[in-house]
Amino acid sequence: MNIHEYDAETIYCRKLGHHLKFDYCRREFNELPCSRIIKCWAERIPIHNFLSSHFSDKDLEKIFAPPVPKMTSLIELIQKAQALNE
Repeated sequence: MNIHEYDAETIYCRKLGHHLKFDYCRREFNELPCSRIIKCWAERIPIHNFLSSHFSDKDLEKIFAPPVPKMTSLIELIQKAQALNE
């Protein structure tokens, strides 16, 4: 399976609110797929096979890890900024 095989396929993205090609979805997160790729594409392409063929288990864990709560990420950003000022 070629990584570019489905790149021209288009779908409406509920996250961004407009139509996108699969090539955007497969590299949306720092060259890793969007966390919603399975939900969006499962009925249109063999997405599980695609992901397992082109991404490592470590990459897949990163993609589908639960998001960090906003408060936690804000605190981390504040701590980093304070450390830079010290």
